[in-house]
Amino acid sequence: MSIVQHHPRRFSDLIHVYPVISRRSGGLSIGVNLSPTAACNFACVYCQVLAENSAENRRIAVGSPRIALDQLNDELRFLVGSANNGSLFLQSWLASVPPEKRVLRDIAFSGDGEPTLSPQFADAVNIVADVRRELCGQAVKLVLITNASALHIPRISAVLEKFPQDNGEIWAKLDAGTPALFNKVSRSSVSFETIRNNLVCLTRTVPAVIQTCFVALHGQAPDTDEICRYADILNELTHVVHVQIYTAARNMPEKWVSPLNDEQLDAIAESVRQQTGREIRTYYSR
Repeated sequence: MSIVQHHPRRFSDLIHVYPVISRRSGGLSIGVNLSPTAACNFACVYCQVLAENSAENRRIAVGSPRIALDQLNDELRFLVGSANNGSLFLQSWLASVPPEKRVLRDIAFSGDGEPTLSPQFADAVNIVADVRRELCGQAVKLVLITNASALHIPRISAVLEKFPQDNGEIWAKLDAGTPALFNKVSRSSVSFETIRNNLVCLTRTVPAVIQTCFVALHGQAPDTDEICRYADILNELTHVVHVQIYTAARNMPEKWVSPLNDEQLDAIAESVRQQTGREIRTYYSR
C-alpha cells in the first residue's frame, strides 16, 4: 500500500485531527474531523468510511454531535507543531514519507462525514484559521472538502464568503452530470438540483475547486452523454479554480464498484477540458 492509499482518520490518541499524505494536496494535509460518529447525508458507493462502517450505521448518523472545541484547538496546535519541527515524521507509517512530501500543504475539513453538518462548523473554522495564521506559513491553505449539500444555508454561506481571507479553498463535490448517475453514486436524499444550484450560487461570489470522483459501476464507466452533461454544468459555474477529476484509490464498500483505469480517466479529462476550457487535474487509482 502506497502512502497516498494509506488514509487513516485516527492518529495516536488524537480525536479530531489526523495527518494524511494527500495526492491532491501534493504533500502533508492535516485533516479536521467534525464527524467522529461518521455523520453524513451521503452514502457514496466509493466511500472509504462506508467500507469501514455499515451503510445502516452511516445513514442513522444524520446529525453531527457537538465536539470539544478546546480539544480540537489543542490537538491541532500539537499536530501542526510536530509537523513544523519534524517530529511527526519519526512516528509509525510517516517515517517512510519521502522528504519532498513532508511539507504541510493544507489543513482540511474532511474526516468521517460532511463537515458542514456540524452545528459548530463556524466556530471550528475560526479555530483552524487562527492556528493557521499563528503557526503556519502563508502558503498553507485552509480547505473545506464538501459534498456541497449545505452551501445554501445562510450560516454556512456566511462562513464560506470569508474563506479566501485565510488562503482558503472550497473543494466542492460534483460526481455526475445527470440525476440518474448522481442518485446511484451518492445514495442521498439531497437532490441533484440542490447540488447544482448550490455550486452555481457559490461560484458567483467565491472561487471553488470542483472535485469529481468517477468510478465504474458494474464494470461500466460513465458514458459520453454523462460526461457532456457534466461539462455543461461546469460551464454554468463562474469562478472555478480548477477541476479535480480522479478515481477511487482506497477500499470501497461495494464489490460492484471499481476504479477507472488510467486511459479511461485520461479520456474523460481530455473531453471535459475540450468542452469547458477549464484546468483539469487528474489523479489515478495508483
